[in-house]
Amino acid sequence: MSTTNLFVELLVIGVGASTWIGFALASAVGVPNADADLLKSYLFLFLGLSIIYVLGVISDRFADFVFDRLFSTPIRTKHFTDKRSYQDARRLIFRTSERLADQHEYGRIRIRVARGWAVNAALMAMTWPILVSTQFADQSWSQPALVSGTISFIGLAIACWWTWSQLCETEYLKIKEHAEFLRAEASSMASGARRAA
Repeated sequence: MSTTNLFVELLVIGVGASTWIGFALASAVGVPNADADLLKSYLFLFLGLSIIYVLGVISDRFADFVFDRLFSTPIRTKHFTDKRSYQDARRLIFRTSERLADQHEYGRIRIRVARGWAVNAALMAMTWPILVSTQFADQSWSQPALVSGTISFIGLAIACWWTWSQLCETEYLKIKEHAEFLRAEASSMASGARRAA
């Protein structure tokens, strides 16, 4: 996987993390007045991207921890007896076929983005009502915004979780099939070499 792909992936996840953290901070300290000149400065852009990237790294690791303990095992055990057999199959693919490895890396990017946004959207659904209730309670639009926003974030979290589960199902199946193909191919070549000798 290229460095650019990894950077963009973590930025995408980091945007979700920075959103719910922004909701939480604004709930606690209020919504700040933004300086337009500061927002347009290169320093602000650099600092903003750096923070979003770091939040993406942290959020990705947290989402991996949560999903690995709550959701991954039942999907993986449909195709592999244990975690080690899955890791062995992945190592075989990445060691043997660069083309298949690239396909699987692309699949892993989508899995990580969906997983990260499932967690981030769930946290947005928790922090959005607090923000609206504490900072905009006196606005006429606050109640509809609170309800519609919360429902939207919950829906997004569920959609991302479902997408993650479908992508994982496909990924485990492909890894199993590709590893079996590579093992059969290696065995066939070894048999042919023995016959030739």
